[in-house]
Amino acid sequence: MAVPRDVQIFLAGYPGAPNDTDKKANLDFYRNERPMMPEGLTYDAFMRRYSRDYEELEANHGYIQWLFPIPEQGVNYRAQPLQQHELQAMIADESVIDRLLRSYSMMMAFYGIKVDRANQNRLSLADDHKARLRNLTHAPHNLLRLTRILKLLALFPPLSSLAAPHVLFFTALHSEGHLDLSPSIMHGQSLERWWVNCLKDEGEREVVREIVEKRGGKGEVKWGMKEWEGWFEARQAQAGEA
Repeated sequence: MAVPRDVQIFLAGYPGAPNDTDKKANLDFYRNERPMMPEGLTYDAFMRRYSRDYEELEANHGYIQWLFPIPEQGVNYRAQPLQQHELQAMIADESVIDRLLRSYSMMMAFYGIKVDRANQNRLSLADDHKARLRNLTHAPHNLLRLTRILKLLALFPPLSSLAAPHVLFFTALHSEGHLDLSPSIMHGQSLERWWVNCLKDEGEREVVREIVEKRGGKGEVKWGMKEWEGWFEARQAQAGEA
């Protein structure tokens, strides 16, 4: 299956992307020193006001570029594409990484998924997952948001280990019947063509792709939560031995 052009550019490391050292809007925002625009809110102010306001998070299309900056221009023309010098500075700043994890946890909650930061960032279904996953089904622009989120996770080495569990958790949601990611529909195309390919490690990408391709139909439980838990535990054990 052909890899989309934007993902090819992502995997190649955004060749030719500008690196203007005078531009540091994303770095400043994640240091809580500059407001996102057009909302005019700093990071901490935005999170206090909207982190549990799911109507706002659904309707507002401008914040996602600020919370998940990548070297691509999004629909918010007042959000700056991530510069390479910003990426390096953000990777080295523990407070920035912590805020990025807060952003990820917030958006996963928006999709009905809990991130247990005290337990290796393990994913599980939230109490309100049925309503939240129903919203994802009926608001497909969230597929683009999820692609941006995955690209960011993969770009930041301190966060890159979250990408594969994320993709496979959604695969398990499909297998358990919570979400339809069948190959014949848009949601399944996002999984197979975009999300699987937003993994930088080629070996891991192939392992995940094989699981995704054998996921079966919605609700067939060919690779469900039991399999995800087993895979996650084995992966964490392997990481601990490295």
